[in-house]
Formats: sequence, structure tokens, C-alpha cells
Amino acid sequence: MSSSDYSLWPLDIVVFVAILLFVAAQGIYHGWKKQRSTEEYLTANRSMSGLPVAMSLLVSFTSAVALLGTPAEIYIYGLGYAAYLFCFLWVYPLVAYLYVPVFQPLRLTSAYEYFEWRFDNYTLRVLISGLFIFQTVFYMAIAMIGPALAFEAVYGISLGISIFINGCICVFYTAVGGIKAVIWTDVFLFMIILIDLILIIVFGTIEAGGMSHVWEFNKADGRLAESLFYFPFDLTERVTFLGCTIGGGVNFAAIFLGQASVQRIISTKNMKQAKISVMLNLPFQWIFLPMTALCGLVIYAYYNNFLTRAEAAVNATLPPVLTFPLNDHGGVEPRYEPNYESSDQILIYFVSDQFGHIRGFMGLFMSCIFAGTLSTVSSSLNALIAVTLEDFVKPWRRWRSKRTKKPVYVNDRVDTIAGKLMTVAYGMLAIALSYLASYMESLITMGNTIFGTSGGPILGTFLLGFFWKRTTGLAAVLGALIGFAMGCWVAVGAVLYSDRLDEVLAIYSMSFLWYGTFSCVVTVVVTVLFSEIHRCVSKSEREKSKEVDAALLAGCLRPKDWKSKYVTDSKDDERNDSDDADDDEERHDKGCVSVFENFAFDDDNDDGAEGGTDTYTNNRHRNNIRIDATNGDILIHSKGTEGQILNETTQTSHF
Repeated sequence: MSSSDYSLWPLDIVVFVAILLFVAAQGIYHGWKKQRSTEEYLTANRSMSGLPVAMSLLVSFTSAVALLGTPAEIYIYGLGYAAYLFCFLWVYPLVAYLYVPVFQPLRLTSAYEYFEWRFDNYTLRVLISGLFIFQTVFYMAIAMIGPALAFEAVYGISLGISIFINGCICVFYTAVGGIKAVIWTDVFLFMIILIDLILIIVFGTIEAGGMSHVWEFNKADGRLAESLFYFPFDLTERVTFLGCTIGGGVNFAAIFLGQASVQRIISTKNMKQAKISVMLNLPFQWIFLPMTALCGLVIYAYYNNFLTRAEAAVNATLPPVLTFPLNDHGGVEPRYEPNYESSDQILIYFVSDQFGHIRGFMGLFMSCIFAGTLSTVSSSLNALIAVTLEDFVKPWRRWRSKRTKKPVYVNDRVDTIAGKLMTVAYGMLAIALSYLASYMESLITMGNTIFGTSGGPILGTFLLGFFWKRTTGLAAVLGALIGFAMGCWVAVGAVLYSDRLDEVLAIYSMSFLWYGTFSCVVTVVVTVLFSEIHRCVSKSEREKSKEVDAALLAGCLRPKDWKSKYVTDSKDDERNDSDDADDDEERHDKGCVSVFENFAFDDDNDDGAEGGTDTYTNNRHRNNIRIDATNGDILIHSKGTEGQILNETTQTSHF
């Protein structure tokens, strides 16, 4: 069957366009509301509750890669990939009770600020941010392919046009509305995906012959328990139980340490809501992944009924010029697998075959596929802007201030506009890369490969920062570089030698599920070795390990009565004092800040000369503060979004 065999009803187009217009309206609504600062644009002023953030996190992970890739994986290889369910049992608690207690009190905007604070090494911060940008841009490109495949298969629109339309919609509502538009749109898309999956499973199961038939048919072919609980400890086996629960879990944990996830988590009101947003994803995933896997089982049973196989067996005994069709045997007809170009199109063909005659259904289904991609791409774009502004633009301004000996001038209105323009630039880059990704392997393989090669070093470096106080900044840079290089070496080698893996190094045969674990282990081992060497030759590095700020370590390594220069009041933050958070938000809305409340001091005037510019960073709200220090006095300008001076205070300093 070709794309010309399918068409959309006018009602399908109406449903599809209506949903896209609603998504665009979300961006316009939140963009029309006055966005006073980049804090509001990127983190929603840290005012979100746990439930909408949890839905947003789930929908971001349930992209077209999962919606199309998982049914295709189950259809081709059996239920083995569903073992991914079991990695959620350890990944989500790890995130909620290890990552969140570190990140949430720090009030970061970029997750990778952590590395400069922890290791006093800006190079490491830039390196990890660069790995994240590389990973995210390529993953956006992969995610955009899903809807493009849908349009190409069902409606005959070219792949290029589909990718361009999808990318433009994502860029528009992300650029206009910011993170709040992204999160609330995700809540709506969550419901679209859930409804659509339920309809496909219910009606698809009926068409396939009932649930008992679907289950028994797959069981008879050894595609259920035998595939799911497949236990060989062989890293070259494509999908195994251990590969999914351990290797896949590492890949998934790396996603949660990406800016897109951290940015949602830190947009919550307090620690309690942050943990809720993470832990709610455990039951959500145990609902959504089995649903997508069940779609694969239903499709397999539908396209492989007994008449299809009987007809093939009979015709195999006849001369090629003769065929013996078996049609309408007891009300059952043989069903033939569609001539798809990519296995990721199998769900699209199945829905088109069975439900294309129902007016409006295909429009809802197309919206479902779009929903996953819109969420993934919009959250990724928002994260890229946060990383670019916080890790590259603002540090460059401070560096320039030192060189010119002029004050650092920050205008949040200008930064917000710059963020919107960067959204467009990153979106266009992802669209361009999508054309290349369309010639690569399945969506599931590509997604795990991207997160494995780049996410493994990021995960390994974070774990060392949390748990290994003896880690040095220089060693962390070398470890991350070598871990990433080794991961790319294996992934690229597997592609180049895919047709003759038995003739080259065995490591090229490693399953894509283990790429993240491999690169993470390499990063940790190399970093630990270089750290010990570095400490042997550097007394200052040995001293630094004794002075690591407790807020930057895992909770189990913090002393009982710990204090931190990065967290204003550790105990209050741990108690999730929502009243204080509301007061802070109210003061922020009024444009008022106390002179020294919640500020960390960073002396930019390193040359010993009098005067100059000293920078204070507000760890709660990152207000627009410019401080001129001259002759022992501090002149503080708190600037609003238009750059006007809202208050001016002079106070004597004794630094």
C-alpha cells in the first residue's frame, strides 16, 4: 500500500487544525501576559505545582520516538523492550531522593552552573553544556521525524514539508510563551495522547479478534514471556532484560540530568512539589509504556492471522504462476503486512487501515503523534535557551566587564527577546538536521544512541560531583571528554561496520542500550584516576576536597548541621517553607529586594585596584542587580525590565 491509497476526511483536517490552533493559542496567551524577566520566561518564577509538571515530564519523554518506535519495536522483535518498565522502579526514586534534594534548593536556572560551583572550573561547565546542546539538537531532529513519517505515509505530503511545518509550530509557541506555555500545553497533550492510545487499543483489539486471541497468538510465537524475561548477560544482544533495566535505566537517568528535565523540576514551588512531579511519573510510565507495547502486540496479531499464514503455506507448494487466495473464510479474511519503508510507520498504516473510514479519527491520531513531538521539541528548545543564556552569554558579559572595567549591565527584557530569537535559531538547526536523521535507523535505536553517547559522560560527572569529594575539575574535564569520545567511537563504528561486525572489534557489536553505561563508566574511571594523580602533584587540589560546600553533595554525605553559601537557609528549604516562597514571589513581582538578602558575593575586581564592579547574585530570583563599588561604598541599582532604576541604596562595605 502506498500513501496514495489513503486520504483524510475534511473532519480529520478540522480536528487536527483545531488542536494545533489551541496549542498555538497557549503560546500567545502566556506570551501576551507580561513576562517581566528571564526568570519567568525560563522557570515560571518557580511557581508550578507537582501534577502539571509531572504530566509535562511524561509527555516530553513520550515523544514520537516512543509513540511510533515502541509499537514498531514490539511488532518486529517481541515484548523484550517492555522490560524498560523495570528500570523506572530505580530511576525515579533515585532522581526524587538524590537529584532533587541537590538541585531544588540551589535555585539554579541552568543545571550546569553546578559544575562551576562544585569544581570551580568554568571549562567543565562549558563542556557539559556543549554536550547537552549536541545531544538535545540531535534528539529534536529525531523527534521531528515521527509526524513527518505520519504525513508521508497517510496523506502523501513530502517528508521535508512535514518536518518544516512541525518545527515551525514548535518554535512559535515556545518562543512566544516560555516554559509556562510549554508545561500547560503538555497537560493538554497528555490527555490527547491518553485518549488516542485507549481508542487504538480498544478498537484495534476488537478488529484483531479479541484480547484472548491477541495474547494467545503472540504467546504461541514466543513473543511474550520468552522475549520479556530474556536474561543472557551478553552486551552484544540487541535487547535483553538486563540491557533494558540497567543499560536502558542509565540512558533514562541521563535524561533526568538534562536541562529540559531539571528546568521543569526547579519550576516547582518547593521541594515537596518537586519530588511529587518526579514520583508521579512512575505510575504514569507504568500506564503509558504498556499501552504502546500492547499496540505492537495487537498489530502483530492483526497482520498475522491464521488465514494469512495458511495462504502463504498453500501457495508455497504451488508453481510461481499459480496462486490460491483464501478469502472470507467464516467471515475472516487474510491480512497482509503493508509495504512500509520504515518499521516506525507500522502503527500509522494499521490505524489508517482500520480507522481511516471513521471521520475525525485520523485527525485525532495525527494530533497524538504531533503531541509527543511538540512537547519534546518545545521543552528542548526552552532548555537550550536557558543553557545558552546562563552558561555562555552571561559569563561572557562578566568576562567582558573585567576586561573593560565597566559595570555589568543586565536588562531582562533584552535577554527575554534574545531567548526568543535563539529559539528560532535552534529550531531551524533541528529542522535541518531532521533531513539527515530521516536516513538513519529506527527511532528507538537513534534515541538511545544519542542519549547514551552524550548522556553517559554527563551522568558520570554529576555522580562524581555528588559522591566523590576528591574529584578535581581538570580530571572531570578529561574524564568527560574521553568518555564522550569513547562512546562516539563505538556508536560510529557500529554504523560503519554494520554489514561485517563479525570481522571487526567485538565492541562494535555492543547493543545500543549499553552505550550510556559504557561511556558513563569510562568517564568515572578516567576521572578518578586523573583526580588522584592531580591531587598528588597539587596541594591546592588536596585542600579543595576538604572545603566542598555541603549543598553540592548528596544528602547522605552532608554533615548534620551543614551550612552553605549557595542555600540561604538550608533547614527552611528542607522544610519546604511555602510561605517564604510566596513572600519572595510577591516582593519579586513588586520589583523590590532587600539589599543583602539571599545574595552571594563574587568579587570581579581581581586586580587589587580600588573601585570597580562587584557582582552579587540573588540565589532566589536572579534579580537585575548592578553594583558599583567605589571607595568602600556600594551603590546598588535594582533594574526593572525596561532598564529603569527602581531603587537605589548606598551602604558602606568592608570587604
